[in-house]
Amino acid sequence: MMNRMEIENKIKEIFFDVFSNLNDENFDWNAKQEDYLNWDSFAHLELMTSTETKFNIKISPEDTLSIRTALDLSNLVESRI
Repeated sequence: MMNRMEIENKIKEIFFDVFSNLNDENFDWNAKQEDYLNWDSFAHLELMTSTETKFNIKISPEDTLSIRTALDLSNLVESRI
């Protein structure tokens, strides 16, 4: 089983893949969807599918709608694995 740090590292990798302008210096676990210039529905879908693939979990449509920050996504993954 993965620990919290491993989960967080993988979540950051996913965010860095989806949002090319992000890096360790400007990444914020609590930045909301509206704080991102390019977090649109396509980017959201990419975040969810990448997370499902990387962690081998299924994210329900309801859960997808509740994800507003990287921390939300990390907490969801931690509750599923």
